[in-house]
Amino acid sequence: MFTVAKRIHLDEISKITGIWDIEKIKVALNELRTEYEAKGSSMVLHDDGEGYWKLTVKDHYMPMVQKIVTQTELDRPLMETLAVIAWKYPVLQADVVKIRHNKAYDHLKQLTELGFITRTKFGRTNKLTLTSKFFDYFDLPSKEQAKEVFKNVVPEKIREKVEKTEEEIDIAERKLDEAKRKKEEMEKAKKEREANPEPEPGKSPAPMPEIKGELKELQAEEDKELKEIEEDIKDIEKEEKKESYSE
Repeated sequence: MFTVAKRIHLDEISKITGIWDIEKIKVALNELRTEYEAKGSSMVLHDDGEGYWKLTVKDHYMPMVQKIVTQTELDRPLMETLAVIAWKYPVLQADVVKIRHNKAYDHLKQLTELGFITRTKFGRTNKLTLTSKFFDYFDLPSKEQAKEVFKNVVPEKIREKVEKTEEEIDIAERKLDEAKRKKEEMEKAKKEREANPEPEPGKSPAPMPEIKGELKELQAEEDKELKEIEEDIKDIEKEEKKESYSE
């Protein structure tokens, strides 16, 4: 189990050891798991319930794994690009290039050749997918765990820049949605007034020219606000393209 260093099925263990009785293998594995637990080892034998077993480290020692991740044979710039992919996964190639700048193209090619990611066409860009080799190589059973581990590999300066930009875009998009909602409400109210010009019982009819004038002013204000928000988003996107997030 230690030598394989990845998930291995009971059938494969049977072939390697020459023990054809699967139940005997299960008994041996459970005894080994109990032994590790009894001596308080940092290692744990994990059973996924579907016949796969793996010798790995306990979650408590994940900070150590994070240090090991940065000491693999991958050089630092390549590792940082992979870290961005794992951190923001699922992610588009265009977004990774914005963060890591033009050198990301070479990194993505290398990571594809190494088998850590795959690229599939997605509109005008590519969608990046982490492979099973990536999860096996770094001993990470889930994408959530990968996000947590690799987020700490991304340089702090890059993390802060990306998170700040994403927050600004999120705020601008919320403002834009709110402005569009208000505009739709105004257009709906206008149609209702035009379709039902008669005043409600007990109320004096409002002169149509005044209603139109007021509505026109409100629409002008909303259109101005909407245009300002759209310009803000364009400015943010320009900054994203102009800024290089790499060190």
